[in-house]
Amino acid sequence: MVDKISSTFGSWPVLKQIEKNNPDRQFITLSSTSIHNDLQLLDVSGDPSVFANPLIYRVKFHTGNFSWNGFYRFSFMTLSKEEIKVLDAKISQLATPERLPLGLNDLFVLQPQKRPNERVLLTIWQLDSDYSIWRRSESYEPFKIYSDSGAYNYHDSNYTAYQLHSLES
Repeated sequence: MVDKISSTFGSWPVLKQIEKNNPDRQFITLSSTSIHNDLQLLDVSGDPSVFANPLIYRVKFHTGNFSWNGFYRFSFMTLSKEEIKVLDAKISQLATPERLPLGLNDLFVLQPQKRPNERVLLTIWQLDSDYSIWRRSESYEPFKIYSDSGAYNYHDSNYTAYQLHSLES
């Protein structure tokens, strides 16, 4: 079980050097779908971060298969304590086997380490079209308020797995 994900951004040579210097870690290199040369490196080992200036997220919830491959959608929002409870309830309803969207590999609810009222929904899809189909489905309706209302400091970013790195078992 992954209880923490660390993230950093940088150029290809810098991120490759971090990986080379830490062969015992499980890293995933992500490439932005909208900004050329915007690379992000995720450390999903759960160990203390090796990054100089990491973004550290606590995993509050996860469902899925830890495939770490595909289309990544990061949705960032700021919520009150009551709104966090509502979001958690919506996630619990979505995370039932009969309601999980087709093509969804993993669903994470992340909390930035130093910002308790912020949440990041990280969804990992087989294809970007699977995410697009979900956005038009009934099961997405409870989540539209976060992106559409402007009240939650909502922003998002999309990435694809640039190169998958996994530890040998």
